[in-house]
Amino acid sequence: MFRKRLLFLLALACLEPQAAIAAESQDCDLKLITSVDMLSFGSNRPMVPVTINGAPKLLLLDTGGITSQLSRAAANQLKLVPFEVNARLYDASGESSRSAVVADNLTLGKLIASHMRLMVAPMDLGEADGLMSTDMLLRYDVDMDFGANKLTYFSPQHCPGKVLYWSPKEVAEVPLTVNDKLHFAVQIKLDGKPFNAVIDTGATSSVISMPVARSIYGLAPDSPGMAPAGPLNGDPRLSSYRHTFSNLTFDGVAITNPTLLIVPDRMGGDAIQTGSHIPTGDPNIKLPEMLLGMDVMRHLHMYFAFQEKKLYVSATSPAPADAAEPERSQTLAFLDKAVSLSPTNAALLNNRCFARGLANTQLDGALADCDASLQTNPSNPNALDSKGLVLYRLGRFADALGLYNAALKLNPKLASSLYMRGQTKRKLGNTVDGDADLTAAKKLDPNVNAPFQEAGITE
Repeated sequence: MFRKRLLFLLALACLEPQAAIAAESQDCDLKLITSVDMLSFGSNRPMVPVTINGAPKLLLLDTGGITSQLSRAAANQLKLVPFEVNARLYDASGESSRSAVVADNLTLGKLIASHMRLMVAPMDLGEADGLMSTDMLLRYDVDMDFGANKLTYFSPQHCPGKVLYWSPKEVAEVPLTVNDKLHFAVQIKLDGKPFNAVIDTGATSSVISMPVARSIYGLAPDSPGMAPAGPLNGDPRLSSYRHTFSNLTFDGVAITNPTLLIVPDRMGGDAIQTGSHIPTGDPNIKLPEMLLGMDVMRHLHMYFAFQEKKLYVSATSPAPADAAEPERSQTLAFLDKAVSLSPTNAALLNNRCFARGLANTQLDGALADCDASLQTNPSNPNALDSKGLVLYRLGRFADALGLYNAALKLNPKLASSLYMRGQTKRKLGNTVDGDADLTAAKKLDPNVNAPFQEAGITE
């Protein structure tokens, strides 16, 4: 979904090589600084493993943000003392933070930053311990190969254009703009119409506004091919839609049949509506022409040459043979790796509990994951929902019903709990009430049944 955004500039992070870079030679060769394996699972959220003060953490790669952050939970775990700064971050519900912390060191592969200041995030970052934003990118050439899940830093000291260390069939070389908010933007075409698109690896969906969709493509909520995608930020007045276009191109490199999220443009209205870190009622802030999210970028290999002001784009390489396993198994493998890197992350533990429940595997371990997550936050409806699914898989339907009731008491609009409560009631012989729950869940989210049906839980 359209993720939260940062609009306040702080000092750039000073990531430096752990060992001094050798004097630059006179040739044109690229000079590797460091390379790390990213983790990507669930909803196209690329996670970068780092260590902070010697502790392993996972940061969400977020080119839509401008300052790197830590979650409050991660800051507390690291015993970092927050202090107030002359900047404020806002989340979609109006929560804000003026707090920052200083890490003695942050290590990314062979790069290390000493005494690095990180803002404390005002929002829950889910499975991420923090955000890795543009302040940790701009001093280098940065290569993001989402097919291979590789993040690589190169020295910017090379001959112009001599960056293609891989062998793409086609490559686009497009101008790259870094605006005063430190957002990256490039020219693309969507069904032949040009857009200035902001590149946001922290967004799971690519987005255009409803006014743009209407004026350029003649699309309205009742147009053919407009599928309801639910309300933004839970506000029933702000309906969003999905629409599949024919192609999205970077100067010849094409993504076919991209599906974009079409949202109302309310960034500058009376309330925060789109998920951006903005104060309410700011008339100077508008939704970008297009936000390019991970649903498109996961198909791409992108090399950012910031000093050249160029972006080099190709389609991702074919997946390696060992990546041909079913998506569910791959997700579990990613989650196992992520938990090993951030073993006390309650959101990751909850996600693995739910994934194991869907896959109907390692159910004892799944219960342990949910219990560990609930120890951190006993009133988390999502963790109660996940544990309910595991108990359903174990045939403990009465216990599952109790957990779904508890989750829905905390969040009556949690569609997955409502749907699975309906399934559980049916298993207990209460078909009438069960069917009522299933119907109500689909009104909240028309696609709520999809992951459960794929996992064999059918009506």
